[in-house]
Amino acid sequence: MKKIIKNGAAVLGLFAGGILLGTSTTAAHAALTPSSTQPSANMVDVSSWQSNLTAANYQTLAQNGVKAVTIKASEGTGYTNPYLLQQVQYAQQAGLSVNFYHFVHFTTVAQAQAEAQQFINSVKSVTSSTNVVMVADFESSELAGVSKAQNDANLAAFDSTLNQAGYNKTDLYTMASWLGVHIDTNTTNQGWIADYPANPTGNKYPNANAWQWASDYRFPSITQNLDVSQMNNNYYLNSGTIDTSDNGANGSSSSSSSSASSASSASSSSTPSSNSKKKGSIVIVPGPSAGKQYSATRSASVKLIWRTSMGRHYYTTTKGARYSKHLGTRYGYNADLPNVTWVTDAHEKLYKKNTGKYAIYYHVKSTVGNHGGWIWRGYLK
Repeated sequence: MKKIIKNGAAVLGLFAGGILLGTSTTAAHAALTPSSTQPSANMVDVSSWQSNLTAANYQTLAQNGVKAVTIKASEGTGYTNPYLLQQVQYAQQAGLSVNFYHFVHFTTVAQAQAEAQQFINSVKSVTSSTNVVMVADFESSELAGVSKAQNDANLAAFDSTLNQAGYNKTDLYTMASWLGVHIDTNTTNQGWIADYPANPTGNKYPNANAWQWASDYRFPSITQNLDVSQMNNNYYLNSGTIDTSDNGANGSSSSSSSSASSASSASSSSTPSSNSKKKGSIVIVPGPSAGKQYSATRSASVKLIWRTSMGRHYYTTTKGARYSKHLGTRYGYNADLPNVTWVTDAHEKLYKKNTGKYAIYYHVKSTVGNHGGWIWRGYLK
């Protein structure tokens, strides 16, 4: 996970984030592959910082002993990793066990419950499985100003919300220097501990689920430093028992998108294969299908007045439909995706010749980027 504390100043990771900070002042300089004295490098964690990793890179990880990947799903109450779907797909295509983490900022029980819901919504947008490890990434600077007793209570509320949603495998990621000072592990959160010695050997935390021992590890042919951890048990393995009655919270495969992520098209199929019923698989929300509805009459009935970019605003809707920018192609009805949060990035003004009226449409994407289009702003709330 990426460092958020540099030169003594806290840097908020809201749109980048990542699990971060070990306790050693000297960073480890790992070899390309483990030596006989180094700990195992059998788990890697990624966030949007690692969005450049390709499907082939994930295959390389698997070929070099990586068995699990833990992916940043969310942060706070308003951020979902925009590369989440792609990273899940690449990891599962490489045969890796997939788990998720949430970068926490909560300082009260109510905030912890709200952040847990953000975590749940983000994970549900890419998988219906609840048999995954859901990790609280506990390292943000404001947490050090809260008493250990309050932090423990907040984490308990966070986990309880996850449990109520069916996620019963939780864990706590934090640096070794915070253990027993700002936060405690327990029987349900045995811990994923970050500590980066200059010369890592053996296993410093045998009672924890995992030890993150380097943040600058290089695998063969991958020209990027990665965080690596040694798993002490099978807790992070064999995740992903599938509820085949659902394709995730973003809705059915019949809906299409003008802004579907490249990850969707990279999948070997637009619908879950028979292999997705196996333990260890993740149900992926399908990418665009061939079912787009085009109407030349609809496209010819509008005239563009202006179109420009706009800031990020968050909406929901079950009314209307999503269209291409001239309304000629209908991608899908919004009622098919009732649980999706839409994020704006552009807007346009159209003159509707058939009614003689003007209308403003917002261009939106789902928070994971696998659905999108232009929606009349009157339908957004």
